Amino acid sequence: MEVSILKKCDFEEMKKLFLDVFSNEPWFDKWNNEKQLNLYMKDLTENNNSLSLALYDEKGELIGCSLGYIFNWWEGREYFIKEFFISRKKQNQGAGSTFLTLANNILKTKEIKHITLATEKTVPAYHFYQKNGFSVLQDSAYLVKKVTE
Repeated sequence: MEVSILKKCDFEEMKKLFLDVFSNEPWFDKWNNEKQLNLYMKDLTENNNSLSLALYDEKGELIGCSLGYIFNWWEGREYFIKEFFISRKKQNQGAGSTFLTLANNILKTKEIKHITLATEKTVPAYHFYQKNGFSVLQDSAYLVKKVTE
């Protein structure tokens, strides 16, 4: 397996992979609007601080992505992962852990000191991240508020 910056020619394949993963168990996202999906994916991949990493298998097929942003912080640069997904065919086979291990080399070359992300405690991803060295920040909370009309 190999990790590299997501190739522009793989954008459509990345979208298909994203839809397949997140439209199914346990997320069941409803991305019914192609325009909204394109806007979301471009927000993640085309900003000045975007960092889109791709996991390719031995045949060069795209099997996973990490889409996020690089931020500068007082402790150094950090990579906030907004979306991390592995092909459903490759889940629970070590591909995600391998991806994180291999991505570490790219992050080091970009002088990134921390990886941050948010996930739900009720999905398998929560335990996956803990197994791969992520910890819950005891003094932090992830908050949300709906904008009222």
